[in-house]
Amino acid sequence: MGMAGFTIALMMIGVIISPCVYGKEFSDHQEIEVEKLLKLLNKPALKSIKSEDGDIIDCVPIHSQPAFDHPLLKNHTIQMRPSFIPESTSMYTKTNPTQVWHKNGRCPENTVPIRRTKKEDILRSKSHESFGKKTTSSVPEDNLSNNHEYAIMNSRRGKYFGT
Repeated sequence: MGMAGFTIALMMIGVIISPCVYGKEFSDHQEIEVEKLLKLLNKPALKSIKSEDGDIIDCVPIHSQPAFDHPLLKNHTIQMRPSFIPESTSMYTKTNPTQVWHKNGRCPENTVPIRRTKKEDILRSKSHESFGKKTTSSVPEDNLSNNHEYAIMNSRRGKYFGT
């Protein structure tokens, strides 16, 4: 096989593989939708920190965090200090939790750390429409007659108030 044959074979392999990422067919329309979703999810950052595990942490202004995209939180006022601290916390010694990415920097004051969403994250979900949404099976069904409420929390250690 000459150089021309090799080049044609290589181009054919590229054409076959290109619309397929992570074993999923990927059309131009889906590509555009994923890019739109990434633009919506990844807010402009004041600072970005690369973690040693490959993640990028964006330091987003506190008022621009994704939670405030929800219509019910549009004019929400952020309370920076609690209005009430239980007395029992006076004996509590504060520990600063650390993240792997803290080795490479920390977010400035009045910003929140948000892991940057990558195209691969969206492609791992069933569809770009369902990305980041809870499945209905993970939320207990409301039953108003039994007067029970459910909350789930996982913790390794520490004292928590208001969970």
